[in-house]
Amino acid sequence: MEKFIERLLEEDIKFEKDVNNGLSDINIFDALNIETKENYHSKFIAYLIDINKDHYQKNFAKVFLEKLGKSLVNTKFENLNIEDIKSVETEACIKDNRRIDILITLSDKRYIIIENKIYAKDQKNQLKDYINFVRKNIKNIKDCYKNILTIYLHQDECASPSDYSLGNFTIKTNLIKDKNENNVSYYLKMDYIWIKEWIDECIKIYEEKSTKDQKFILDIQNIIFTLNQYKSILQWYMTDEYTQRDDVLEFIFQDIIKMQNLKNAMILYRYNKNKSELKNLNEEKYKKAKDIIQHKWSNICEYIIEEFFDSFEHKEIKIGDITFIGNKIEENRVNHGVFIFYPVDYKNESIYPCIYIYFKKKYYDIIGLTFEISNDDEEDIENEKYKECLKLFKDVKEENVRKYQNHYYCDKLINNEKLEGEYAFIYWLIENQNSKKDFIQILNDFFIKKPIQEAYKGINDILNS
Repeated sequence: MEKFIERLLEEDIKFEKDVNNGLSDINIFDALNIETKENYHSKFIAYLIDINKDHYQKNFAKVFLEKLGKSLVNTKFENLNIEDIKSVETEACIKDNRRIDILITLSDKRYIIIENKIYAKDQKNQLKDYINFVRKNIKNIKDCYKNILTIYLHQDECASPSDYSLGNFTIKTNLIKDKNENNVSYYLKMDYIWIKEWIDECIKIYEEKSTKDQKFILDIQNIIFTLNQYKSILQWYMTDEYTQRDDVLEFIFQDIIKMQNLKNAMILYRYNKNKSELKNLNEEKYKKAKDIIQHKWSNICEYIIEEFFDSFEHKEIKIGDITFIGNKIEENRVNHGVFIFYPVDYKNESIYPCIYIYFKKKYYDIIGLTFEISNDDEEDIENEKYKECLKLFKDVKEENVRKYQNHYYCDKLINNEKLEGEYAFIYWLIENQNSKKDFIQILNDFFIKKPIQEAYKGINDILNS
């Protein structure tokens, strides 16, 4: 502990010196908590491409189209220029309140459909409906597929549209085909590294301008600043390129000594000087170290939680005798939901049973699990099978399972006791070397409870009937 505190104080001095000299990760996108929200990314991307917006600039669209053309050789999208852009819409409504994330209308009845996915699952016939909507506008054009480009923008560079989203369409290299193997659209997979590279190219243009033209230097600097702000968000949250700049956090999360450092940090945060590990410490150094850890504690917790659930994301695990897959979630519940597990068999469905992980309040103080039937299709909330599934959740009080609204929940997870108290789950993760294995066991113990098994079987019977 003594060596840990000495190093902690050294790193804090270095960090505070850098901060006093101007080090900062200030970011307006981060401050507004929109860093991983798909609709805001779509709006900003569309804003840059739209030459009629009040940024007045054409270079954003020019570079975007040029970069796009390099992947679309020998197509009607290879040599696009800014004059070809007729309109850029976000959340373009097509039918039944279904919306295209970004729809770019070009001259000569050409269209670019951009479907943006970060955490959301694909919806039923989503891309199929988008393509068919555009095709209706150009159905009299011979080989109309040549006038449609469908882009699937996803945080994961390896992700592709699900069969559920494509309907009976299929992707063959750079083409989307219908069930009769007729071409219906060109196809391009895009990730946020592509977007970051586009932003980088735009930044270079305006950095060069800033050295040549001083008349609008403040405007140019504002452009560079805004683009760099968005680029930072991409690096931090979308492309996994963030380098820790806080010396204290970098030290604590050093790979080789991370677990011991986290245990020491937890002891400093959690206990007073009567704790055996702290008794013989220099009083002044102890107080300074405790202040540092208290100041950094929320960041430490966020990192621990993110790292833990990242280890489950898009991974298959066995819960009972069923194979489940994990997925992060973005939502606004009273409780702080963080993750969801659903059966692999329902990967391409919009209605599916799932296990949901949440924390009460903001201090990770009582982790809870719910079992529920989820419906991702906002246009299909009156689905008869979905309504039948909801009826399966009864007012029960057995095996620590309770019904609340339309789901079962349980927060007595370890030996039928609550894992409660401020930061209880954080402490459990730090102290438990087998936390991942034990967490899977918690999921299993929850899933095999009688009310949940009965509801799961009933849901399967209804959805597969």
